[in-house]
Amino acid sequence: MQASVPLKDRFAQPRFTYALLEALPEFLARQRWFTSKGKVIAQCRVVQSYRVTEDAVLAIVQVHFSNESTELFQMPLAQLLHTEDQRRYLKENENSVLLRVPGGPFIVDAVPLPQFRAALYALLRAGETQADGLACEAGKVMRTAPAQADSVVPAINTSNTAIVYHDRFFFKLFRKLDPGLNPDLELVRYLSERAGFQHCPTYAGSLGVGKVTDPNYLNLGLLTGKIDNRAEAWDFFLERAGRYYAGTGPVDAETLERASLLGQRTAEMHLGLAGLLPAALGADAGAMITPEAMSVEYRHEITAAATKLLARQIEELRAKLPGLPPAQASLAQRVLEMESDLAQKLAALDNADMALDLIRIHGDYHLGQVLVTEDDFCIIDFEGEPLLTIPERRRKRPALKDVAGMVRSFHYAARGELLLNAAYAAEARAESLVPRAEAWFQATSTAFLEAYYGTCGSAPFLPAAAEDRQLLLELFILEKAIYEVAYELNSRPSWLPIPLNGLLMVANAI
Repeated sequence: MQASVPLKDRFAQPRFTYALLEALPEFLARQRWFTSKGKVIAQCRVVQSYRVTEDAVLAIVQVHFSNESTELFQMPLAQLLHTEDQRRYLKENENSVLLRVPGGPFIVDAVPLPQFRAALYALLRAGETQADGLACEAGKVMRTAPAQADSVVPAINTSNTAIVYHDRFFFKLFRKLDPGLNPDLELVRYLSERAGFQHCPTYAGSLGVGKVTDPNYLNLGLLTGKIDNRAEAWDFFLERAGRYYAGTGPVDAETLERASLLGQRTAEMHLGLAGLLPAALGADAGAMITPEAMSVEYRHEITAAATKLLARQIEELRAKLPGLPPAQASLAQRVLEMESDLAQKLAALDNADMALDLIRIHGDYHLGQVLVTEDDFCIIDFEGEPLLTIPERRRKRPALKDVAGMVRSFHYAARGELLLNAAYAAEARAESLVPRAEAWFQATSTAFLEAYYGTCGSAPFLPAAAEDRQLLLELFILEKAIYEVAYELNSRPSWLPIPLNGLLMVANAI
């Protein structure tokens, strides 16, 4: 066994660093959290490493691709010096071994090691800031948290890594890093600690590099309260839709009550983000949270962007029309014929003079971002649209953008149940249920919207006039459906009728 050298010190050894970087491309390709498997890695560079223990670090690695783009990743690494530890790790986590130093340690992903997870928890609980810049913050709930906590690594197929502590706390370790304050950390902390919103995860702590006010602050991890839940709202409403299709009556009361409750919780989330909940602890939100009036220029900007998106997607749809199955081609042709009507919808907003506040919003809001608890909901994943940069995700927007995302999600649930459930595999059987699917969508989305507007009241982040609210909502529904057409055309063609029907609904064509 080689004499023990702190792992952080090894990164100053050129031979070690060279061997590690040579092994990285093949290692990254095996990791489920590595989201750029379609790109060719040209080279890697270790930007920095931060000590967690003598034998473990958090390494920040910059990956350069052959197309000249770069991405930043966090890699928790540990060294295993003892042969017995190496054999055990190799048996249980062979895919996570990065480097085997001849006559020396194994360099491995540290997350599977209980001692590493325990050290991370201790740093978070202490709210410790280290001399090298690694900074932890402890939330209010950590004041009464146990000094030590058992941990497990749940098998969650996401682009981040999860650790559950003491079956009480959920730690999200960010793998792909973007400079700037991650909205998930920022908004969960604000909603939980300041705004008085009770239906998101409780903020427990965070891990990062530098101060959160720094433009290039790196979020490495977020610790929240663990949510005991029955399912995602997506699965819940799919199941409710399935029950409805199996019968002949109207949408049941429980489904409508749940849709209404989700509308109420969505409104309360927006009231919290605007600092308007009764339980708010003060107005020290900071410039990035404080609402601001929507300008005429902003209204022109969002309508111009939606108009450009519509034109581009109509062009792609027209180009791919000959290759679509007959039923889909017929729907697509109707959408193509309604292009001018859809463009007029967008122009109507551009010409409307309405006043409202822009606020921070969820940014990627749909039924998959909501957990169903025993008798309520918990809204999760405030990271925003993953394809946008951090500054774009942190931008203030109309609250109705979130609302539109949820309305489209209800439409997907209504139609998606017919595609996912084997009972409706026969196309004729599924087609016969389309009128009931539309009735289910109308009933649930109406219940959602009525509760949302009723809870918001005259909140300044909504236009005062009902017709202006509808105009703005339709713009974002239209924009969302256009994005969905782009996705389904290229990734899931059998689902294409869902957003095509969504566009026709906005155009009042069906």
